[in-house]
Amino acid sequence: MEASSAKQKLLLDYLISSADTFALCKSIIKSQYFNPEYRKAVDFIHEYYDKYNSTPNKDQVYAETGTELQERVITRGEIEYCSEEVASFCRRKAVEGVIYGAPKKLSSGDYGDVERELREAIAISLNKDMGIDYFNNPAERLEQAALEPPRTPTKWKKIDEALFGGLARTEMMLFSANSGGGKSITLANLALNFVSQKLNVLYITLELSEKLVSQRFDTMFTGVPSVRWQQELQETAASLNVIAPHMGKLVIKHMHSGTNANAIRGYLKEFELKHGYVPDLLIVDYLDIMGANEQVSADNVWEKDKRATEQLRDIGIDYNMFIATASQQNRAALEAEHLHQGHIAGGISKVNTVDIHVSIILNPTMKAAGEIGFFFMKTRNSDGVGKTIYLKWDNSQLRILNPTEDLDVDDDGVIIEKIASSNSAAKKKSLKDLLNI
Repeated sequence: MEASSAKQKLLLDYLISSADTFALCKSIIKSQYFNPEYRKAVDFIHEYYDKYNSTPNKDQVYAETGTELQERVITRGEIEYCSEEVASFCRRKAVEGVIYGAPKKLSSGDYGDVERELREAIAISLNKDMGIDYFNNPAERLEQAALEPPRTPTKWKKIDEALFGGLARTEMMLFSANSGGGKSITLANLALNFVSQKLNVLYITLELSEKLVSQRFDTMFTGVPSVRWQQELQETAASLNVIAPHMGKLVIKHMHSGTNANAIRGYLKEFELKHGYVPDLLIVDYLDIMGANEQVSADNVWEKDKRATEQLRDIGIDYNMFIATASQQNRAALEAEHLHQGHIAGGISKVNTVDIHVSIILNPTMKAAGEIGFFFMKTRNSDGVGKTIYLKWDNSQLRILNPTEDLDVDDDGVIIEKIASSNSAAKKKSLKDLLNI
């Protein structure tokens, strides 16, 4: 219902009568939300507050804008009423503005701008969360923090050591590699390791089909190579039925290349409504072919990647999830003696945003030797930067394992881990040698 002129005047009366109330609402109040006769007054109140850190009195407002307002003595209850009504009024007006402007933008193909503006308008509210009062009841704060482990292990022991125990919720992990260098397989192995801890994973593939990704997981979970899945279909299905009760949920969803964070958010809302839970880990395979919510020039890859990465990371924060994704390395990485963050394709804007950046080292010689390397280029919350960690690569079962682990199959045909009798045999070489073999 449209706020009447009398209602808008009442809200402005309250706002000039209490500088604290105006300060509370200032961030969301815009003059264009109000009827024309009040817009000059709203602009003047903003300008006055910015200059004097207080609100003008009614005489000043009238002298400068010709608008008659009334100063009131307002109670705490009226302050709460005013703030809630202002938030509701501004949110409605912002949504109306997006809707009125949408046809022009839609006709020019600016779908991302409309989505972003509408989401921002709907989200307009006053900040009710005042943060953590650090010294207020520290025992309760620490007890609540202890209920949820600060970090979840990746189950790769050396990687977990480098990350001080694993990944934390809301952190974003980026794997990079040369073309065909193991990005998707690494993401899939991370998904499997989380699912095996009874955590729920949503695997969004922007490149490979759902069927192909599923067949990879079939091999990883059961050991049946994809080339034999038709001959061993019943055995594979039986094995998966056996292990399913002991695992978290794994959902594989294909989205088109160019999918942006708004589309993923929309899917997550439908996902939660249908399944009744939010995934613990979101994997996007892979970041380079994501789009930004806004329309960005095709020539400005740096800006597109920056926005896409920031918007994907915001999903992890808003949903309290782990985020993992991947990116190509550029041509210069093939010849580099020492890898660095500048070898990421598209520009360093992606690396600036993520919490963890790891380069995958995998070439035909290493595959034959059963070895894969991970070079830590960035770790925001640990001292892993500069470390290179070597793990075991089992090509037949598409698994990345700890060097002291091996795979076996139990009586139900399900892959299990066992302790290997020998360590990785391949001699460590320089990064340049590893990348150029």
